[in-house]
Amino acid sequence: MSINNRKRSITKGNRALELFTNGEGLVRIFATYINDDPSPEKILFFHGDGGNGKSLLLKFLLTKCCKRFRSDIWQEELKPKTDVEVAEYITQKADDWDFTNVPAVLHDFGLRLPGEEQPQDPFYGLLMLRRNISSKAQELGYCLRFPLYDFACVWYLKQKGKLSAEKLKELFPQEEIDFLVEIANALSDTSWGAIGKAVLGLFSKHLGEKFLLFLQQRGLKQEDVQAIQEMDVDRELIFELPQLLAQDLNAAMSQPNAPERIVLVFDTHEAFWGVEERGVLQGERYFAENEWLRHFLAELELSSGIITVVAGRELPKWDKSHKFPIPQDCLDAQSVYHLSPTDANKYLQLAGIEDATQKQSIINYSLDASGQVHPFLLGLCADVVLLSAPSQVLPTFDLTISFEVKASQLINRLLSYVDRKIAYAVHALSACRAFNFSIYEYLGQKLHFDTVKPAFDILTEFSFVWEAQQRGQNWYRIHDLVRRLDYESNQEEIKTIHQQAHTELETYYRQLGEVAEAIYHANRLDWQRGVNEWVEKFEKALEQSRYEQCRSLLEVRNELIIQSNFQVGDVSCAEGDYFVTLSQYEQAEQEYLEAIAAYDLQLRLTPDDTVTHLNKGNALQRLADLQSSLSQHTQALSRYEQAIASYDTALALAPN
Repeated sequence: MSINNRKRSITKGNRALELFTNGEGLVRIFATYINDDPSPEKILFFHGDGGNGKSLLLKFLLTKCCKRFRSDIWQEELKPKTDVEVAEYITQKADDWDFTNVPAVLHDFGLRLPGEEQPQDPFYGLLMLRRNISSKAQELGYCLRFPLYDFACVWYLKQKGKLSAEKLKELFPQEEIDFLVEIANALSDTSWGAIGKAVLGLFSKHLGEKFLLFLQQRGLKQEDVQAIQEMDVDRELIFELPQLLAQDLNAAMSQPNAPERIVLVFDTHEAFWGVEERGVLQGERYFAENEWLRHFLAELELSSGIITVVAGRELPKWDKSHKFPIPQDCLDAQSVYHLSPTDANKYLQLAGIEDATQKQSIINYSLDASGQVHPFLLGLCADVVLLSAPSQVLPTFDLTISFEVKASQLINRLLSYVDRKIAYAVHALSACRAFNFSIYEYLGQKLHFDTVKPAFDILTEFSFVWEAQQRGQNWYRIHDLVRRLDYESNQEEIKTIHQQAHTELETYYRQLGEVAEAIYHANRLDWQRGVNEWVEKFEKALEQSRYEQCRSLLEVRNELIIQSNFQVGDVSCAEGDYFVTLSQYEQAEQEYLEAIAAYDLQLRLTPDDTVTHLNKGNALQRLADLQSSLSQHTQALSRYEQAIASYDTALALAPN
């Protein structure tokens, strides 16, 4: 089938938004947060199974529903209407003069991006959020400034030896660069004790009269700047950044020229732990993963017009954390269900599928055990029908097979309708955590598939290829389910493509110096080699106080394949050392306990392994050292005795 004759996927991009169904009630709730005065002071949390449309819902709300109506229109005309009527008016019928567009930002924790900037990272993730807030506000004519947070970031970069004009241009909005360069120069040209006064002077110079209002709202003083200077950047400052950004945003939203509302949307909350880790981590170690997000959300003054929306597979346990707990009554939890058969029929009708028998067949195939229609399967089915030749009779699939098998069959059917080289490219790109045209070209040259732009455009229109918006324009990622199906495939051709792609991508990222990303691909080629390198690089980075690289490796760690209890122990022990260094003692204790448990599991399989006994002794000794430093002397003594016993066993097995 030629490129030019291919029909556009119905579930890609804006076309998918046009087919959005079954969300009218949630649209109304979202509109209430934007339009009611005062706005509900809660965090709106959408939860539901993976693939059931949460991300599409968020995109729909961001694209079509971030509108604040005149009070009379909202109170008198819209609120009395039904959910369907409200949603229809907001998304289709409203005139431009009836409402004001609201700045809205999407921050997707599920993105896996090359380089240091990861949406989950406590430093770079916040910077991505800050940059996007400024950008979206600027697009609508608002100017939101974050002076103290920006100073803290510049100070952090300086202390880490990364401060340069080029780095500032990379991390901050263009309109802030002159201001930040002046701050950087002040840090170099001003004595330590005079930096606070100099920095406040620069704030006043660039903010002008607005600075006085900002000062009143923020309570900013010279001592605040000095307090940042006195913090250890890795043990203290990095954990204060969420509060600094939140308080600056609170102050900015209280200015006379600020927008009445701003929407912050966080998608894929479960990505902080990874699919494998979410049910394994316990205690404060579990809560440490998303600590900066809880800290940031807890500091926001929602009464100032800040609307926060979070989406995830499960309701959060934020109220159970000792650090920055968020009570359950501060959440407005809303379930996102699959589609009803009626809504699925409406979806297919909008998509241009009119044959009643065909629609019913698609709906039947997309049903789950509860009798609801899975949106991901429905979209794939519709893609298959619209891409097939009109005269072609679609085969009947077994309706009793699992969701994963159904999805795999549909994806294979989709790829059979396009040029073989495009299908080849899809399998190669599923090895990437994120990709753009440059990576597509690189893999195409190495694996010998088409690298022309029209072929790339076709590929990115499939319903299982999503925009990686946090990475920037024209970045994409293959749906996680498709990536997993490809990785677990028994088809020799797909296995070969994946192996070749991971090989080339490991080389690609090593050339760029992106160690964590290279280790991810090395692990996919040889899990043991990847894990060994992860431990080696992590321990070396920790020894050299390169904590940013430690965080980058920790982010990749959630996706590592580890098939040995012994190496789970080594990884957990290294993580424990990291948390001790950063004075995060509860997390460190949890990691050491997990390491000890992993070594015990290994010893059940290999009871006479000397190295396992030795490493278990090391983990016990480190835990004892930690407990001793915390004056937990009874527990420490018990752990020291256990460590000695492990060392004695190792010596008995290897007396020389």
